[in-house]
Amino acid sequence: MQSLRGGSTNVIRRFLDPDQYQSAIRGGDSLYSVLGRGTFRAELITIEVGRLTLQRGREDLPRLAASGMPSERVGILGWFGDDQLPVVRGVQMHQGRFLCLGPGMQSHHRTFGVNDFVSLILDAGDLTRAAIDTTGRELTVTAGTVVRPPDDLSTWLMSVIDAATRAVRTTPGIFASPLATDALEQALLEPMIMCLMHGDERTETIPRRRRVDIAKKFEAAVEASVASPLLMPDLCRIIGVPQRTLRSVCEEQLSLSPHKFLALRRLHMTREMLLRSDHRSVTVTQIATSYGFWELGRFAVIYRSLFGESPSATLRRLPDASPSG
Repeated sequence: MQSLRGGSTNVIRRFLDPDQYQSAIRGGDSLYSVLGRGTFRAELITIEVGRLTLQRGREDLPRLAASGMPSERVGILGWFGDDQLPVVRGVQMHQGRFLCLGPGMQSHHRTFGVNDFVSLILDAGDLTRAAIDTTGRELTVTAGTVVRPPDDLSTWLMSVIDAATRAVRTTPGIFASPLATDALEQALLEPMIMCLMHGDERTETIPRRRRVDIAKKFEAAVEASVASPLLMPDLCRIIGVPQRTLRSVCEEQLSLSPHKFLALRRLHMTREMLLRSDHRSVTVTQIATSYGFWELGRFAVIYRSLFGESPSATLRRLPDASPSG
């Protein structure tokens, strides 16, 4: 199998800010809400060989996030670890299974603790050519399909990924030579293609795909109205579904009720504004009420339980801004 393109880069980044972590993930979206108390820590390894991008990310707090694949790109998503794996697009993932990522595909991910994910992404045309070179057959990736390959194939792929990411940690320049780049590209592509071709498929149904779309529309409506809160009937009218349907979709896709999701997003938006604001010119009360929190005592208790500090401590955390004229 010929290399797709020469060249290699590899980067290890560590994060204390969940939004920065989310933005560094290929296909990451703006939505990233931490659901557990504690100090957020994450590591993201990115390896690019040829036109293939491998990412391995590990974070330690439960969260709800959204992702969106670039157009013309395809790939797979899998996980390491023995803990409960995420719910993605309303499906509980399991060890040894991979989620197929398609062009423009959007998803919600609900994790429950430590999350150690891996993704392999490349252009759809490059994957097709690599599959023909490897097996003599074309390969099409169907977005949202869950693939369960034979254990020996999934173990093969995950062991190569684990070895590559460990090598980057211990020997940062290991993939600097063209020979090493080509070897890693082929070592990743071959088991990836075999897993996709020989795995049992669970294709996403049209009703589930529609429920994924409803969840994305709900998220967009919430984000658009978070600074001028709408009532749930208003949101349902914008989305075009009854409240009962929205409640069912949110429980399936987000593992949260619509009301809890709405409150969670307002809490995170409030925190972002507190972090960006100067405590000398604005108060917690002004920011909290602007996001619909009028019971300030209850707001402070909920805020501290989620973020581990009071709203006023968050407001004072950034260095003082320069005095205005």
